[in-house]
Amino acid sequence: MTSRPFGSLDWARRTPGVPALLDEIRQASIADAPELPQSFFTRLAAAGFGRIRVPVAEGGLGGDVLDLLDAFVAIAAADSSLAQAWRTHVLATERHVKSPAGPLRDRWISRVAAGAIIGGGWTEADGSGPSVFTTRLSTETGTPRLTGRKFYSTGSRYADWLEYSAVDDAGELVIAALPVDAEGVTLLDDWTGFGQRATASGTTVLDGAPVDPDDIAPWDTQHLGTPGWQQMMLLGVLVGIGEGTRAAASDLIDLVDRAHGGSPILVLEGYGRISALVASARASLGEIGRLSEIAHQAIIARDTDAAALADDAVNAVFQAQATIVEQVIEAADRLMTLPALLDDVAEAQSLRSTLRLDRFWRNAQTLSTHNPVLHRLRAIADREIYAIDRIAEPAEREQAVTAAVADGVRPLTVVRIDAALAGGLTADPRSLDAVAAAFRDREPALFQFDDREGAYFDAAAAIATLLHRLPTAWFAVGTRDLADTGHPYNLARRIASLEQLSGGRTAWVLDDGDDETEEQRDRIRVVQQLLRSWPQESIASDAGAPHFAQTEHIRRINADGAFPTAGPLNVPSSPQHLPVVVSSRRFDDVHRYVDLLVRGDVWMLPYADAAGHPLATTHGVSDIDGLLEVAASLPLVPGGAEDAGARTLRDRLRLPAPALYELSGASARFERGSETEAS
Repeated sequence: MTSRPFGSLDWARRTPGVPALLDEIRQASIADAPELPQSFFTRLAAAGFGRIRVPVAEGGLGGDVLDLLDAFVAIAAADSSLAQAWRTHVLATERHVKSPAGPLRDRWISRVAAGAIIGGGWTEADGSGPSVFTTRLSTETGTPRLTGRKFYSTGSRYADWLEYSAVDDAGELVIAALPVDAEGVTLLDDWTGFGQRATASGTTVLDGAPVDPDDIAPWDTQHLGTPGWQQMMLLGVLVGIGEGTRAAASDLIDLVDRAHGGSPILVLEGYGRISALVASARASLGEIGRLSEIAHQAIIARDTDAAALADDAVNAVFQAQATIVEQVIEAADRLMTLPALLDDVAEAQSLRSTLRLDRFWRNAQTLSTHNPVLHRLRAIADREIYAIDRIAEPAEREQAVTAAVADGVRPLTVVRIDAALAGGLTADPRSLDAVAAAFRDREPALFQFDDREGAYFDAAAAIATLLHRLPTAWFAVGTRDLADTGHPYNLARRIASLEQLSGGRTAWVLDDGDDETEEQRDRIRVVQQLLRSWPQESIASDAGAPHFAQTEHIRRINADGAFPTAGPLNVPSSPQHLPVVVSSRRFDDVHRYVDLLVRGDVWMLPYADAAGHPLATTHGVSDIDGLLEVAASLPLVPGGAEDAGARTLRDRLRLPAPALYELSGASARFERGSETEAS
């Protein structure tokens, strides 16, 4: 037996009397009736709209989520405000449909099956949110009574029952319901929003209104995926507005065709664009409806993956919101411009007025601000990047970011080679072989050689000696005193040469204290600018290319300051864009100069709370035995470590290149059109 496909109920087209009723509603909307007759609400209820989601065995139509959305869109296409006025009923019904069997569920399902309409309100105008409500449910008199004011009461004037969020005597959040004609309930017709009078979204005043204890439900009776459902119904209204826009565009063309025997081609193209936008929006709505139905079935079956499926559906709703809002607003905007494509200005104005083309754009804009897309985009990012299932408070996001950074850290072992040991290694091939054998098939480490006054070796030369013996390792040139490095051009050339020899496996470590001078900053600036003055991508990768390099990309840096330098460097830039720069100084704008900070024995990310996330840990070594001990402590890499060595150091540490300041005097080294432009 095959399962019934989603959306096969087709309530809006198959139910007797409904197509004619929807057309009647549409005509009233065109007439701009400030208040749609309440009979529209009761007639839709009598036709079964309010009980679409109730199972057939319990007196409903047994429709799935796509059946509901299809019907909802059809009503919104006729009049978007009328559809929105049903939103509270739909959300309340869904909560009860998903509830476990029991007296509370039976009580409400029987009411909805009998045709009852549910209204109410949750939002308060004083800034109250989901965790703080000023509306109180008190039992001081014995009978539970509601007192408070609700700002939005969408659909309440059409309803039979009202439900409200409140805080009980114990400080717990609850959902309390009562009849619309209960004592102490006043529904004010004070909605002053931008259009949408038919949503009946005025204020509710609750003045000690009595509540049956059996109609009080805990806050957690809301089902998994409630935030997605709240937004999904608004998207259903928006798609309905889109369908109404397409119908109005068709009506406009029909009137023009009758008057002129045809419509201008630009008008037809405009209709085609509107139709495509609306079709895309409806397809997006269908997809989130499908995911919501899958989640619903899992919730009903109490499956272990129900929460995950509901979260997936919520995220899909928020993603769809970002595109559906834009598509429907564009469609409505294009509809407004169609009459302007006619030659007759008076005819264009008459068509706008007759068809009331402005209402679609106005209603779409109003709906789009109900739950701002910006908040939803933040929620998507929070969920997908930081595993937060809603828009996070600043402290919560900070915790999540910290956890995400910590999860992504795999500390690198840094072996800091003593100067005497470095000199001995470079002069003793047998010792080098022993060290290379010890580190082979181990997780790669980084070897740091420091330039030190009086040392009988050059750090760059030592690294060059070891590169082929340790093909999976990374290396660093350590600088204790910048003044000993000479002109920045010479230092940049040494580092750039190592970068080319190693394939981007080197770092520059400036472990020279915390104090900062403008001269030190200027030296670093010049070195980094030189290191990127000859982009590696400018070199022809094809041996058959007519030129060695596209020289227009090679730049003079024209640095002034303590170290005037023209440049460019005579070595191409690094495969990792810039060598990794590690510094003991914390500059005010540290991200413009360095990748990592060195603090004692650790390298860490350059922001204030990064101390708990060391990206590298340094081990000082002064003899061969110490080197062998470090090698033995590294994990074995099954199958060898060759693949790790193919990565640049920047890739290994997952670091973006620093956002360097552009130097004001920088210019092309070879002017375009010169003989050496491509040489």
